[in-house]
Amino acid sequence: MEKSSNAPTYVLVETQQLERLVKNQFLLNQSMLLFEYLCSQSRYPLFLSAESACEVLGIKPETLEKCRRQRIIRPRIYQRQFLYSAFDLISLSYKLNQKRIRRMLQNAIQVKVE
Repeated sequence: MEKSSNAPTYVLVETQQLERLVKNQFLLNQSMLLFEYLCSQSRYPLFLSAESACEVLGIKPETLEKCRRQRIIRPRIYQRQFLYSAFDLISLSYKLNQKRIRRMLQNAIQVKVE
C-alpha cells in the first residue's frame, strides 16, 4: 500500500492487544524510573553475568551477544567473564520491548480512510 503524504493512515488493533501494549509500556516506563532512582542511590553497582542477564531478561544468549557486538550494551570484563550493569540491562530490556512493539504495530492491518 502506498502512503500519501496528506491521507491519514489508521491501524486496526484488537482491543485486548492495544490494552496489553499500553499496560506493558506503562509498566516499562515506571520500572525504568524506579530502577534508575534505585541505581542512583546505591553505593554499590549491581552486575550480572551474561547467563544471569539472559535469564532475567528472558532473552537468548545470542540476542545478548548481538546487542554487545552492536554496542547497544557494554559489559565489564572480570576474571574472563562478561558482567553487565543491572541499569544497562534494564535499558536494553526497554529498547528490545520498544522494537517488539513497533514491529507488532507495523505488521498490523492498515486501512486508508478517504
